Amino acid sequence: MLASDEDGSTFDALKFSLASDIVELVVLTADDAFLQTLREALGGSKRLWHVPSADKVSDLLVAGQVGIVVLDVQALNDNARVFVEQIKRQFPDLVIVAAGHRDDETSLAGLISAGLVYRFIHKPMSPARAKLFAEAAIKKYEDQRRRAAETPRRKSASPASPVWLIGGAAAALLIVGGIAWMAHRSSIEEPAAPASNEAAKPAALESTILARAAAALAANRLTEPAGDNALELYLQLQARNPADSNARVGLAEVHERLLARAENALLEERLDEAAAAIETARKSGVESGRVAFLTAQLAKSRDQVKTAQAQVQQQNRVRTDVHTEAKPEEDHVTPLLTLAAQRSAEGHLLEPDRDSARYYVQEALRADPQNAAAADAKRALAGRLMEDARSAIDRRDFARALFVIEGANGIAVPANIEAAQNLLAAARKEADVDARSQLLKNANERLLQDRLIEPANDNAKYFYLTLKQLEPGNPALTSMLQDLGTRLTTKARRALILGQLDAARSWLDEVGSIGFNSAEVSSVQHDLDAAVAQQNFMTTLIPANQLTPLKTVQPAYPVKAVNGKIEGWVDVEFTVAETGKVKDVSVRASSNPGVFDDAAVKAVAQWRYKPVLRDAKPVPVRSQIRVRFTLP
Repeated sequence: MLASDEDGSTFDALKFSLASDIVELVVLTADDAFLQTLREALGGSKRLWHVPSADKVSDLLVAGQVGIVVLDVQALNDNARVFVEQIKRQFPDLVIVAAGHRDDETSLAGLISAGLVYRFIHKPMSPARAKLFAEAAIKKYEDQRRRAAETPRRKSASPASPVWLIGGAAAALLIVGGIAWMAHRSSIEEPAAPASNEAAKPAALESTILARAAAALAANRLTEPAGDNALELYLQLQARNPADSNARVGLAEVHERLLARAENALLEERLDEAAAAIETARKSGVESGRVAFLTAQLAKSRDQVKTAQAQVQQQNRVRTDVHTEAKPEEDHVTPLLTLAAQRSAEGHLLEPDRDSARYYVQEALRADPQNAAAADAKRALAGRLMEDARSAIDRRDFARALFVIEGANGIAVPANIEAAQNLLAAARKEADVDARSQLLKNANERLLQDRLIEPANDNAKYFYLTLKQLEPGNPALTSMLQDLGTRLTTKARRALILGQLDAARSWLDEVGSIGFNSAEVSSVQHDLDAAVAQQNFMTTLIPANQLTPLKTVQPAYPVKAVNGKIEGWVDVEFTVAETGKVKDVSVRASSNPGVFDDAAVKAVAQWRYKPVLRDAKPVPVRSQIRVRFTLP
């Protein structure tokens, strides 16, 4: 079923329920040729809706649960980034495929690395490649739905109203939105007491590893460099604690990105890059079924390339037979340059080592160092390599950028290589600065939200300690420590006032864990110690038979009890002061509540005991006695 914005019944058709019949593909484009290619690729097996403007995408999102949106960047008037951020913020499960030229891909590099844009299609494209992209997007959406069915989702925020959504996508072209960091969903950790330094060391180390792993993942350092990549760090965290949910979530994201890298390379027909990505995914522990599928696709694509190469070689042999008068040097160089051009078109600039554009260009120059065509091919390859390196830097794929820059040695001029190295170093530094700025921003936001110690890995204390580990000299840490420590101390004081001694002690432990101290902290600690001592005193009772009474007074038998011929008993607690006097008498239990209580309290309050001595000094103690009431 195909629909167009020119069909007046298009949006009327959206009134039916989409609960069981999902709109699978929505295409936003003004390019008729691009739209027709997609239609040819899908045939009649998948539903496709065509909309010419952003606001009509919103209409479809309101009407039903749209699964996949294909966005032609040219149709968004250079505001594709803002549009994608806004639409994904409202519909996080939406699978977005962007289409455009290489410059458009560069402008969206950050969104692609962050996973907001699932795939990028280079225009123009063939129906066969369009079909591969569409099937990959559909599979991605179906996988999301399957995982959602298998794992109960956390309660999400309430959806925006239809009125907002209808105009929201169009307004998104004018409003710059930010992307919020996803919070980890692990359970709240029990804070470690500062007195137990040895017990705190493993937790602190795991927190450091987690922070480094998160930073590596944010910078897209999935498997390189050794010792400082997301895969190794999350595996290290998992080895220390197999039940750590942060490690499981992090490894799942690394695996997903590795598979996406392999799939992208296959769809773009960069077979050697795809092979390397598949092998990396396999070694990284990605589920074997998915790796096997990609391996089969790679083998199929290589067979097609070999067939094409055989045809080219046959054509070259025919040309050689016809032009027997060609010079020997040209006979050697021309086939090599032909293969170099073919590998360059396929994206095999550096890999594999003996079947790449670089290899064939170098072989051509070795055969004839003065050959002008070979020199031109070398310059063209150098330009492609530098462009590839810059593109990788723009999308913060620093491992790829370093690989390309190193591979350009001997091809590009040293000055250009040095410039690319400087650009890479600056981008890495900028990424680190961005990551630390984001940590600082998150910490301040959580302070304002009063999210001081929870939820786990998304609270002010977590972001403060993470930033402190990454950049101990950050000047913002001092004021942040003061603010966080003061707030935690206030929490401790409030709990103490309410008599919640355990809660007060827990808040003070949090204060100690961040290294904060002040006069108020000392005051709260002193008051807490006194409250605990008083609590212990009131609950530690010495049996009355261990005391020496000096004076006792018989209670007056209540008239009401006499008239009613009522007998009973009253258990009272009391303090024997340093002088031996009795005070703070209270009823703990009685056989007839309200009958004998007052008489028992008044009598015991007049008693006197011999003072209790400890270390030759009189001390107050608490005791308990049962006062019995019996009729003669």
